[in-house]
Amino acid sequence: MAANMTREYSMTITLEELAFRLNDHTTDEGTSFDALLLENGVLEVVCSNNDEFPIHLALTETQLLAVTPLFNVAEVVADEVDNLNKMLLQLAPAVPLSAFGLQDDTYILFGAIALGTHFEIIVHELEVQAENTIDVLDAIQSLLA
Repeated sequence: MAANMTREYSMTITLEELAFRLNDHTTDEGTSFDALLLENGVLEVVCSNNDEFPIHLALTETQLLAVTPLFNVAEVVADEVDNLNKMLLQLAPAVPLSAFGLQDDTYILFGAIALGTHFEIIVHELEVQAENTIDVLDAIQSLLA
């Protein structure tokens, strides 16, 4: 048993393995996962605690990146982009394990997970990112068209 636990902590999981394990996992809180490896090599994960905003996972040489597209700049109320950006900066410290960014014209919530991180920690971080997405969108709803 101890040898398995050591192996579990030190292994670097592939996206295929992660998808398989996520699809077969339910947390103590009841969150389940639907993970699908896309043709572009990105793992799309839908958490049952937030099934409207999938998390996209990409594996790099140094980390596992978790990105949730939130909304397009065009969806922000006219003349409110500066207020939105200020509000996101003010919210940032209160959003654990996640940060805000802009990719092209899409606002995102993202986080990074170290390679070799235990599966249960990856699951926890995905669950938190899904919850953070809901909290952030609730907080800025008045600035979206």
